Amino acid sequence: MSSIAPSVAGEYTSFAPVELSQLTSLSKDARDKTLVIRKVTEDIVTFSVPFSRAGLFAIGGRSTAIRLPSSDIFIYVSHPHTSATQEALKKLRGEVKYLVTPDGEHGMYIADYVKAYPAAKPIGVLRHKTQKPNIPWAGLFGDGGENQKYGFEPDITLHQCSSHANHELMAIHHPSGTLLEADMLFNLPPKEQYSRAGGTPFGSRLFGGAMSPGGKVHSTMVSGVMKDKA
Repeated sequence: MSSIAPSVAGEYTSFAPVELSQLTSLSKDARDKTLVIRKVTEDIVTFSVPFSRAGLFAIGGRSTAIRLPSSDIFIYVSHPHTSATQEALKKLRGEVKYLVTPDGEHGMYIADYVKAYPAAKPIGVLRHKTQKPNIPWAGLFGDGGENQKYGFEPDITLHQCSSHANHELMAIHHPSGTLLEADMLFNLPPKEQYSRAGGTPFGSRLFGGAMSPGGKVHSTMVSGVMKDKA
């Protein structure tokens, strides 16, 4: 019978087998109170959290973990490395091998993941060379990283949109046909991200639809973050 073993003394209150979605309720890590863990497929898990731009506009945040056929785990890093996150990754029964920052604005948590998984390969964009100089980058897109092989190919390929203001680094998981992106497209309002935080803020409910693909404001916003319109 499988069980949860606490990584820190007293961190978990139960040793009974649990589903991934239950891990946040069992955790005593305060950051897990609003975290939503969802098992999308047997090999794909998402981690959704509240996040607002400038503390005003609620857009939410989401990381995605993918277990490859080799059992290596690829993480598109965009939320804190909480206790429940660590336990969920353990339940994927693989080794965390790749840590990808979605773009130049999404490097705030990469150091925590590198510390937790020192054998993993951190991959980022050129901006991180000066913003995060203490990270042992395995590759930086825009600085030669786009010409390297990392080990997750051909299951996953990375594609940088260099004309994007944030140097967007998208990932495609080919077996499932899944696209991972950060600021290239918006999908609002952030219902899942705020589902454990009292619900989506009023402003986002009111205007969020216009910021989804096909929304009135979406194309204007996407065009606005592109440096090269050619």
